[in-house]
Amino acid sequence: MSEHDFDFLHGDWVIHNRRLRDRLVGSQDWEKFQTVARVRPALGGLGNVEDINRPDGTPLGLTVRAFERTAQHWTIQWIGASDGAFQPPMTGTFTAGVGTFYGEEEWKGQPCRCRFTWQVLSPSEARWEQALSTDGGVSWETNWTMDFRRSGSRA
Repeated sequence: MSEHDFDFLHGDWVIHNRRLRDRLVGSQDWEKFQTVARVRPALGGLGNVEDINRPDGTPLGLTVRAFERTAQHWTIQWIGASDGAFQPPMTGTFTAGVGTFYGEEEWKGQPCRCRFTWQVLSPSEARWEQALSTDGGVSWETNWTMDFRRSGSRA
C-alpha cells in the first residue's frame, strides 16, 4: 500500500462497461456500452484525476483519487457530469495487487454499503467492479464492471 498504487492507471483507456439496468432486485438484465478515459497524475503523484467520456467526447464524469499519507489509505470520489455533484467518498487500500474500497451509498432511498474492487491484470488491462450490500456486507450484488484496455501511451 502506497501513494503509487494507482500509477498503473495513468494514461488513455477504452473501457467496456457492463451495468445492471436495475439494482438490488435480483435483475440479470445487463446494459453494455463503451467509454473512454484519460487518467493523469495529480498532487505531485499523490493522486490522480480521471476524465470519463462517451466515445464521441460527451463528458460523463470525473474521478478524483488521493492517497492520505497520515491515514495510509486512498479516498476516491466520483463527480457526475449531469449534475456536478460529488458522490459519497470511498476509502480503502491495495493488498497483494487488489484494491478494495468501501463507502456508504443510497439506492432509490435505500441505504446500502458500496464496494469498489480494482484489479491490475497486465500493464495494458485492468478491471473495476462495483457491488452493493443492504445487509451490512454479508452479501453483495455486483452491479457494474468496467474492463479497461490501454488505448494510448501512459501519462
